[in-house]
Amino acid sequence: MSDIETRARETDEAEAGFAASSLRRRGWMTRLKVAGLPEEVANPGLAPEPKTRRGPSGYLLSFLGLVALPAIAASLYFAFVASDEYVAESRFAVHSLATDTVSDSKGSKTATTTGSVMSGFSSASGDSYLVAAYVRSRACIDEVSKSVDLKAIYRRPEADFVSRLQADSSPEALLKYWNGMVTSYVDPPSGIVTVTVSAFRREDALAVSHAILIAAEKMANDLSARARADIIRLADAEVASAQERVIASLGDLRDFREKAGFIDPKMQAESLTKTLQTLIESRIKLQTDVEVSSRAMSPEAPTLVTMKSRLDQIDQQIAAEKVKLTSKSADPAALANQLPAFESLMVRNTFAEKLYALAADGLERARLRAQAQTIYLDVFVPPALPQEALFPERFASSALIAVGLLVLWGIAALTAALVEDHKL
Repeated sequence: MSDIETRARETDEAEAGFAASSLRRRGWMTRLKVAGLPEEVANPGLAPEPKTRRGPSGYLLSFLGLVALPAIAASLYFAFVASDEYVAESRFAVHSLATDTVSDSKGSKTATTTGSVMSGFSSASGDSYLVAAYVRSRACIDEVSKSVDLKAIYRRPEADFVSRLQADSSPEALLKYWNGMVTSYVDPPSGIVTVTVSAFRREDALAVSHAILIAAEKMANDLSARARADIIRLADAEVASAQERVIASLGDLRDFREKAGFIDPKMQAESLTKTLQTLIESRIKLQTDVEVSSRAMSPEAPTLVTMKSRLDQIDQQIAAEKVKLTSKSADPAALANQLPAFESLMVRNTFAEKLYALAADGLERARLRAQAQTIYLDVFVPPALPQEALFPERFASSALIAVGLLVLWGIAALTAALVEDHKL
């Protein structure tokens, strides 16, 4: 065996001995761990890892800042700071007059007299919504402010700093504050309006509620008066226009009669017809006498000549009367030429008179409709002096705020956890 092979064998034996000693040491460390000794004792060469101290979680900090502290602050506010609010409630219905109708001989319906209009009322749901909207408007604030000092009422010493009206509040800010303290609700099936007024004193709530009812009734009366005035004004205008037409047509007839020299061409025609009929009868009789006399007398007899001359005169008179009754004459003053113009004027006059009669009847019905459109506020639950404060609901409000903050925080925390999970 060569020297190289001898050195290789010695090297292999040395590595095998080192591996065996390592296995023996690992077995002793295992037995020491099983015996419950610390790893540092079982393995003195193993250094312990340093322990790091972790700070509070971000979720805990957000919970404290967004849920716990605001909920505690809200509870303290409602428990010790929030001022009492007294509520006065009133309920009323909006009615309008019901108009009775009767049928005439032609079957058309017309309104009866004013006395029958007062026979009943009808519910006006549309007017109920109108009144409820008025209560929430700035116009109502302006009208109520004429009788009560709203800024003084809602700046009482009893009001806390959150609920109190600002001293330099603008009209828009006052309207927003008003809608927070005054509510109006309309019950759709019945049309009943409920108005609630909150204030920091019992007397203030009652006074503001009474002022609102007075303002709402005044508004309803103003609307009724305006509707009556508009309806009657339009009807009066129609009557005046129809009256002017009648006057104009009568003036045209008067001018025609003065120019023609007679009142009625039809009556004149009837008179001419009677005259013509009389002339024709006279001519027939005279013609008979002439024929009888011509048989007994000579043609030159004075009596026969006179009778023939009279017969010629009657013929000329009959021809002239016929010309007056027909349109063959070129004379514009002829009765036949004047009759169409007169008939046209009569048609215009008749039409104008009928229009005037319809307008006068419409004016009477418009007056009845105007009275029927009167709006009434029927207050069946008047406001009463409140005895105890209904607001704020301290426990319910505190619990509601705490639950709401907790729900919002939970949604935000869940969203943040999902975002971190997607980043991993």
